[in-house]
Amino acid sequence: MSILRPRSMPLVLAALCATGPLGIDMYLPSIPTMANDFGTSAGAIQFSLMTFFLGLMLGQLAYGPLSDKFGRKPLIHVGLAIFSLGSVGCALAGSIEQLHWLRFVQGLGGSIGMVIAFAIIKDAFSGAAMGKLMSMVLAVLGLCPVLAPLAGNALQSLESWRLIFWALAAWGVLVAIVVAVLLQETRSVQARAGFALGRTAHTYLQILRDKRFLPFAMALCIAQAGFFAYIAGSSTVFIRYYQLSPLQFSLLFALNAAGLVVAAILNPRLHARMGALKTYRIVTLTYFGVLATLLLAMLAGINALPLLCTGLFITVALLGLLMPTGSQLALMQQGQHAGTASALLGALQFGAGALITAVSGSLAHLGGIGLVTVMAACAALSAAICLLLFPRRIEA
Repeated sequence: MSILRPRSMPLVLAALCATGPLGIDMYLPSIPTMANDFGTSAGAIQFSLMTFFLGLMLGQLAYGPLSDKFGRKPLIHVGLAIFSLGSVGCALAGSIEQLHWLRFVQGLGGSIGMVIAFAIIKDAFSGAAMGKLMSMVLAVLGLCPVLAPLAGNALQSLESWRLIFWALAAWGVLVAIVVAVLLQETRSVQARAGFALGRTAHTYLQILRDKRFLPFAMALCIAQAGFFAYIAGSSTVFIRYYQLSPLQFSLLFALNAAGLVVAAILNPRLHARMGALKTYRIVTLTYFGVLATLLLAMLAGINALPLLCTGLFITVALLGLLMPTGSQLALMQQGQHAGTASALLGALQFGAGALITAVSGSLAHLGGIGLVTVMAACAALSAAICLLLFPRRIEA
């Protein structure tokens, strides 16, 4: 019996995955306005992004093993309920401190998307088919950063930034309904019965020591940390330092995201020609090369807006190749621990995101140079791990 019609699966899983990213992307153009409303700095509003990342990290650590034990669908509904309630709280927040805590709660709920979606894919597919579906989900999910800032800017124009969080609450309810109607449980009764929840900590340590997981997870998380720095700092750089309007920034952000979508669509073709491992090596070195070149040009005094826009467009597009490939390499040999491994991978990704958001915030006064410096440093470390720690071959 089919778990879900093949044409529907990427859409439903992408909608589920989009819950967390929507919580990130929709309010980015509103950061300067929110700072004015709360009487604080843009950096303080960016701190709410860090607390959201912390919620995403901790939520994933819990949801993965719980879904291995109790099934995917029950945990989806728990997570979406928490996300919607946190979103309502953010819409009603009366102070910046309240916003920080409520964004943490919202992140706890929003973390359900990635970990469960990838675990469902691992439940139902393997090998090339798993990589293909991951790329398809990421391609559909790529519409989120294309449309979310534009939608957030439109909602802010209609009323205020608070309407953005009311819309996010409604999204959580809508996705819960879609999942209830269209998605069947993919975790078998036998697998659930055989999973020892009390051994979760041991399982996490076991996965962390697994050479088939750790190098790929480290390289991916550090490379993606640069992407989180871009997400956190780009609105301040472009709106404050380059004097773009919130709408202009939203369009630029959408254009970069479109490059990510196209790259994700092309990713399976690269896998078919070169394999996942070789694809990842080539792309991660290219990713570092582009950012290093951009940074050197800016340090040489070429700090023009077109240069920065071009460099970031190429960088974000390359992440459309790195993210699905890195996830596939890290998870493809985790077997019955798919949910736990996916949770750990997601937690490491958003933990790196929380850390790098704090670092990039401290360099916000440097504008574009500060942002690109952080991204290039992440790319350099990721490339070093790829060259030094990756195996020469990997089992399919």
